[in-house]
Amino acid sequence: LVHAHSSGTVVKWDDASDSTTNLLFATKDMTFGQPGQRKKLHKVYITYKGDASSLVVKYAIDGETDSGDFLQFNNGTSDTDTPLADKSSAENLEQWHLAELKPATSSEANNLYSSKFHLSGSVGSSFEINDINVVFRMKNIK
Repeated sequence: LVHAHSSGTVVKWDDASDSTTNLLFATKDMTFGQPGQRKKLHKVYITYKGDASSLVVKYAIDGETDSGDFLQFNNGTSDTDTPLADKSSAENLEQWHLAELKPATSSEANNLYSSKFHLSGSVGSSFEINDINVVFRMKNIK
């Protein structure tokens, strides 16, 4: 397994490190099979393990590329850029944890055509993402 840095260098993956790592993960702009139909984004579920308490998780709609315009999630307690928790303790390290994220402002997640998800920041070496699930509803065509 190899990975590329933003500088253009390609490096062989080494998972023996015990330090934190900067992560940048962005999905493509997803239309969920219907690019011309409006949708409402309800929730995003992320299954993960490890320390993600410093990981910034945001979303963008309709092809937005300016990271300053990306939108926040609510993790159930507050609107935040870092909605995931530190699950790196010994008893948590072997099990997967489910984060339920809702758009912080419901009206911003309404009447969109596409969305993408952006995760960036420092994570522990034990951090893993198992999956990302999106709950959305198609809007009626008028």
